[in-house]
Amino acid sequence: MNRLLLIGNGFDLAHRLKTRYDDFILWYLEKSFERCLKHGEYKDELLWIQKTQHATMLLYSIANPIAEFVDKLIHTNGFTSLMHTETMEFDSNPFIVKYRSEFLDGLMTKSLSSTWVEIENEYYEKLKVNLFAESETKAQELKALNDAFSFIREQLEDYLKTIQPVMLQPAFYDILASPININELLKTDLDQNKPPKEAMVLNFNYTDTIEQYLQNKAIAKNISVNYIHGKLGDPDNPIIFGFGDELDADYAKMELEKNNGYFEHIKSFGYFKTSNYYNLIRFLDADEYQVFILGHSCGLSDRTMLNMIFEHENCKSIKIYYYQENKQKNNYTELTQEISRHFRDKAMMRRKIVSIDKSSPMPQIK
Repeated sequence: MNRLLLIGNGFDLAHRLKTRYDDFILWYLEKSFERCLKHGEYKDELLWIQKTQHATMLLYSIANPIAEFVDKLIHTNGFTSLMHTETMEFDSNPFIVKYRSEFLDGLMTKSLSSTWVEIENEYYEKLKVNLFAESETKAQELKALNDAFSFIREQLEDYLKTIQPVMLQPAFYDILASPININELLKTDLDQNKPPKEAMVLNFNYTDTIEQYLQNKAIAKNISVNYIHGKLGDPDNPIIFGFGDELDADYAKMELEKNNGYFEHIKSFGYFKTSNYYNLIRFLDADEYQVFILGHSCGLSDRTMLNMIFEHENCKSIKIYYYQENKQKNNYTELTQEISRHFRDKAMMRRKIVSIDKSSPMPQIK
């Protein structure tokens, strides 16, 4: 029996990497305001910012003006003050700010609670609004949406390159080296716990955090890493950032449209750029396997792929490493609810998901 490890952003967060959406948006805003402060004006695909005379006063009034200004903007006034007025009345109005993208409007409003999956969901919801619109400028609006999403993807790649190296958590070595436990399988021919014959890390992150553990050759012996959504800084494995739910009813309606712009950021077409998806299918078809979930939210933006993995006849078990927030609260139930959305056969789902008493919290670097 083999093992498939699904690694998502929660894995990087467990290593204290600043890969949350609000970490990224804080970096983007700080960079934008700093450039405006330096040059008097800043403009990109999403924002236009112009400084006023109060901006110069701001520069001399506090030690780290832009960082503190943006932090206060986020946590005191919120992003709505930035987006929903033509000029921003904030701290004596040091900047005039106008948004140039309706897509950014929705993201800013949801900023403090958004995850990357939700950004992709937001994009898909905007795509569907455009699909059913009767506007004469429908094609132009679709292009503007795609351009904004492309710009965010480029900015994300730039941001991730700034993140510092990780500290390692020894407990992850134990997970990677752990045998297949027959008590986590409802039906198996195994008569005792055994190491998996092969293991594949399906890395949904663009970072190489997992590879730091695979420097240990004893651990890495039978483990391969599949950067299914691309790898940071690798031109041969470009980043895939978009939506991947071809099971959605409205997706079929997009296929009837003559405008291929609806598919510009659909993940399936990005998968054709490498052999990653093909290698995943070969792994799934080769032998029975158990799934480990480490920090993946199992959101709808990867629904087509996750449905294939979970409902595959060779998938015999799904073990969740959940986030334990405190003694009373964890996200195990939330993850089972997300996983259920990828199953058409709910009886099969209940047979495959390992119960919480046989599951474990995911290790965290304190």
